[in-house]
Amino acid sequence: MKKSLVILFLLTAVFVLPYTLKIQAGNIEVPITMKMSDFLDYIPEDIDPYWDSIRVKVGGLYVPFQIDDVDGNGRVSGDDYLVFLGKGECEIIIPENEMAEVKFESYFTVQKDGNKWIIIGKNGEGYEVDDHGIVHVKKFGKVEGTILDEVGILRVAGFANSTYLVDGELGKHFEEVSYAFEPVSVKVIPGPIAVSIYAELRSITFAGLDQYIITHVFKNGDILVNNKITFRNYADLMKLQHMVTRVLTSVDGDTVHVLPVFRRLVWADQLNITPYEYWLERNAIKMIANKPYIVFPATDSMKPLWWGATYIFASQERWRGNYSEKLGMGVAEILPEIPVVSDNFVDWIDGNTWVFESQEFRDGVFKWIPGEFEAYEATKGAYPTDMKLWPNRYYAGQEVNFVRLYNITKVDNLENWVKWLEAKSESFRSVEIVK
Repeated sequence: MKKSLVILFLLTAVFVLPYTLKIQAGNIEVPITMKMSDFLDYIPEDIDPYWDSIRVKVGGLYVPFQIDDVDGNGRVSGDDYLVFLGKGECEIIIPENEMAEVKFESYFTVQKDGNKWIIIGKNGEGYEVDDHGIVHVKKFGKVEGTILDEVGILRVAGFANSTYLVDGELGKHFEEVSYAFEPVSVKVIPGPIAVSIYAELRSITFAGLDQYIITHVFKNGDILVNNKITFRNYADLMKLQHMVTRVLTSVDGDTVHVLPVFRRLVWADQLNITPYEYWLERNAIKMIANKPYIVFPATDSMKPLWWGATYIFASQERWRGNYSEKLGMGVAEILPEIPVVSDNFVDWIDGNTWVFESQEFRDGVFKWIPGEFEAYEATKGAYPTDMKLWPNRYYAGQEVNFVRLYNITKVDNLENWVKWLEAKSESFRSVEIVK
């Protein structure tokens, strides 16, 4: 009897059940990524994992995945990322016993060409990554050209040498995009699921402002971007906007811009009408599955109430995108959550809003307060007129993050694309760790 107990104890010690982290997603495949150091927030302290032996299941079946060796040390460590595509019930299985490491063939090939990287997928997809880590989509399916451009670029404007907190003076105004920043490092890592780009940039003009871009270009047409801005110094900023540019319009001039109806639009407030009525007056409302959507030619300014942007001071919604009927292709920007629209006008203006201007999807802080605010009763006096009070003030140690999912897909008509996109965006927003 004692001998049996000893054998049982030894077997138990040797064959320890693996730890499983469960993740729930929606019904449509979406990217799932996790920094390896974040696993420590979920794994019990008495677990001694073999990180090299990780497995991933989706819907009960083992699937390919990748672990990006971000720090280049040749082993799994805290700065690395686990990357896979999932839907429904997903499991990350972490053994406590040493097992053979699983390897998968890379879907992407990467070739360095001067200051850029040329990326080719097995199905002929084509991408370029420039020396700032910005992604350019050049080929998808049979479509060649600029399909989606400058993924991950940042627009920054403000008073770089502000002494406002000392003497109340803002100083000279500057505006620039990421290409004015100094590249610190750019790493391009191909894998079986995605090609990952890790870039660190440093602003020279806005001393102490750093940009960290993590972009995963997936084999299913998804592009997941985590655009992080950190501050090592005080900054008075008027713009801090994550962007993408030239969304399908370079390959089809008849592309349309599509999005759910805004919950808030300053122009509608000023006219004492709803955002729905504002776009209805411009013949830009289309009903799809009994829901109203804004649809208009992407290259048309659509007679803005003032200024030149097609829309500005507009609420962030769950997604927006451009669709080409000629190409049967849609490109969408999807948010990981539906942002709250504050009832307080000042709080809303101080937060992130949407702008569509010059073929750019701009997303973030925009603080140039127009004189037209004072021309309409609805916005008169709603925001300070003293420009010294306009900038958002950032301090050393603060971080700002923009997590956005872009998707390129082939679909036969606008209605089907919108219906699919609603399900896709819901799936992306539903991803959660359930342990």
